Amino acid sequence: MNGDSKMKKLLMSILLIFVLSGCSPAKDLSDYVTVDFSGMDTKGTASYNVDMNKLYKDVLNYDEESGFPDEDTQKEMMAIADSYKVKMSKENNLSNDDKIKVIVSVDENKTKKIKGGEKEFTVNSLEKPKKLTTEEVEKHLVVNFNGASGKGKATIDNTFEEPLNFVEFTIKDDGNLKNGDMAQIEKTKDLESNLSDQGYILSDDFKPEFEVKGLKNVAEKATDISNLEDIKRMIDEEVKRSYKDSEYSFGSKYEITLNKLFYRQFAKDNTNEDSGWFSSSSSDNGNLIGVYTIKEFSAGTESKLLRQFTAIIGYSDIVLDENKQANVAEIKEISTTKDDTYSLESVLKLYEGYGYSEVK
Repeated sequence: MNGDSKMKKLLMSILLIFVLSGCSPAKDLSDYVTVDFSGMDTKGTASYNVDMNKLYKDVLNYDEESGFPDEDTQKEMMAIADSYKVKMSKENNLSNDDKIKVIVSVDENKTKKIKGGEKEFTVNSLEKPKKLTTEEVEKHLVVNFNGASGKGKATIDNTFEEPLNFVEFTIKDDGNLKNGDMAQIEKTKDLESNLSDQGYILSDDFKPEFEVKGLKNVAEKATDISNLEDIKRMIDEEVKRSYKDSEYSFGSKYEITLNKLFYRQFAKDNTNEDSGWFSSSSSDNGNLIGVYTIKEFSAGTESKLLRQFTAIIGYSDIVLDENKQANVAEIKEISTTKDDTYSLESVLKLYEGYGYSEVK
């Protein structure tokens, strides 16, 4: 018997053993995996599916149309379902014609019916996205600026038609804008995600800008206010008006002492300061205040000290024109008091903590 005959006889013997034993080679599970692609070109996503019905039919000779499986078949189905893991080399940010691999691993301790493998897929059918350009955004967004220069905030009106009319755009450094800045639209993940949902991506040179203007000019230092002396005189007059001596034998008389004059350009963020201001219309920007010790005495011949407290009186919204002069008719009066549970030292320290600096 020649060598070829011996080999054929050996192969037939092996085949006969498989047939008699009811065994068959393990199926490569990767052959049962399909991949679907969705989304836009360059932003596509991939998801896989395993055709378990076909796998059970090929491996266990079970077809779901033939009725409920017997107990042994159920056990084998559960073992197969629990034995494998599928990974993809890339799932997101896909472009048409990209190549991705599906890698299947199988725990052979759970089943001998299937085995792992790899399969390559070509990304296709992703929609071609539209590009949103700088010019379109600058045309369809109306941006206004409010507040004080250096602390300016933007309000944006969107005039796009559907589907971009509900997309939210934001300004970089909003809340800290100053006149002359070029306010930029932020390229955020939220923006890109929202645009992607509508079939858009940002152009490579996307950089819409809007000139910041119209914000109120607030002096950095009190000495920058050209008519500072006028406002100081107004504060002094207001204190004297608030704590005016009684003309009669009853009532009160006052001793007024200015301790320090303070100025602050901008209110500090995230503080609960000045909760007692007797003014609800103040923005707390451009504040000039005097810190006074007030001694109140009873009127009449036997004058006695009734109480001592600290009064804080001044003006807010001190906005400058091009000549660095404040319109005193538009500034807002502010005032509050601290009772004798506050020492003068603690009051001064408190307002320094609020961001005020002494005017000398």
